[in-house]
Amino acid sequence: MSHSDFDVQYHMSKLENWQPGERRRDARPEWMTNLIENVAEVFEPLTGVARVGFDCRLQEVDPENCSPGDQPLWVVRMYLGRNELVGGPEDGRQVPMSFDLDLEQLQTHFADVDEFTWSVFPADGEDIVDDQSFVTVSGLVEDNRVRMHVFAVAPQEVAPAMKTYQSDGRCELT
Repeated sequence: MSHSDFDVQYHMSKLENWQPGERRRDARPEWMTNLIENVAEVFEPLTGVARVGFDCRLQEVDPENCSPGDQPLWVVRMYLGRNELVGGPEDGRQVPMSFDLDLEQLQTHFADVDEFTWSVFPADGEDIVDDQSFVTVSGLVEDNRVRMHVFAVAPQEVAPAMKTYQSDGRCELT
């Protein structure tokens, strides 16, 4: 089982607990949910288990500055969530997760690719937390325009995805 299955199982359990008539916060179309789940499978943590995080937003077309046939653009950010250490001398430390990402496999989730780039913004000093790099894939997914950014490190504003207890090695989702 892929380490990113941990995240897929978590989201599946949330869907199983949903009741008819319950207000859903997730307004994504089914094709987008499938894309996110499929891309989550492309992440391979190098050690332990990890949880894939994401954010997606629909950018509407500006009617003042568009051409006939312009479609809205879905912007998706994906990353492995950080792991917070609990207990011991490093209590509270948030550790970014190392991973491999098969870029060729990532592209296969797009019917047509317009952009495929890697952007790197190294930190100015010794604080590696400010380092950032991401891969961008833009193109069509089931006739929908998508720009996906896969980040090397979870954004700072995102809470840790997991906690690891130093006393017994137990991991739990946050």
